[in-house]
Amino acid sequence: MTRGSDISLAQMRDLCAIYWNPIGIPMANLATSSELRSRPLPEDEYDTYLLHVIRLVSDGATPSQIMDYLSTVEKEYIELTSPRGSKDAFVNAVFELAKQIPTK
Repeated sequence: MTRGSDISLAQMRDLCAIYWNPIGIPMANLATSSELRSRPLPEDEYDTYLLHVIRLVSDGATPSQIMDYLSTVEKEYIELTSPRGSKDAFVNAVFELAKQIPTK
């Protein structure tokens, strides 16, 4: 089992709330969504995409491959583009999180 498979959906939602938000739901001044008693995003807003990112990371995908996937999601499914640099920041945060998780 690789590190990516131990990333939780809740952790991914937090990173999504901070870094990657192509729909543009307002979340200014939130350090993390877990600081709130309620979610700043509808819980399932990006779940399908986030679960796929977890799978890609656990399968050994590169940051570039994840960027390509997110670009496809934005273009073909969401039909909106995230702010410049937000995908980079999100992917970097995902890989930093994966590094912090011990391998089994």
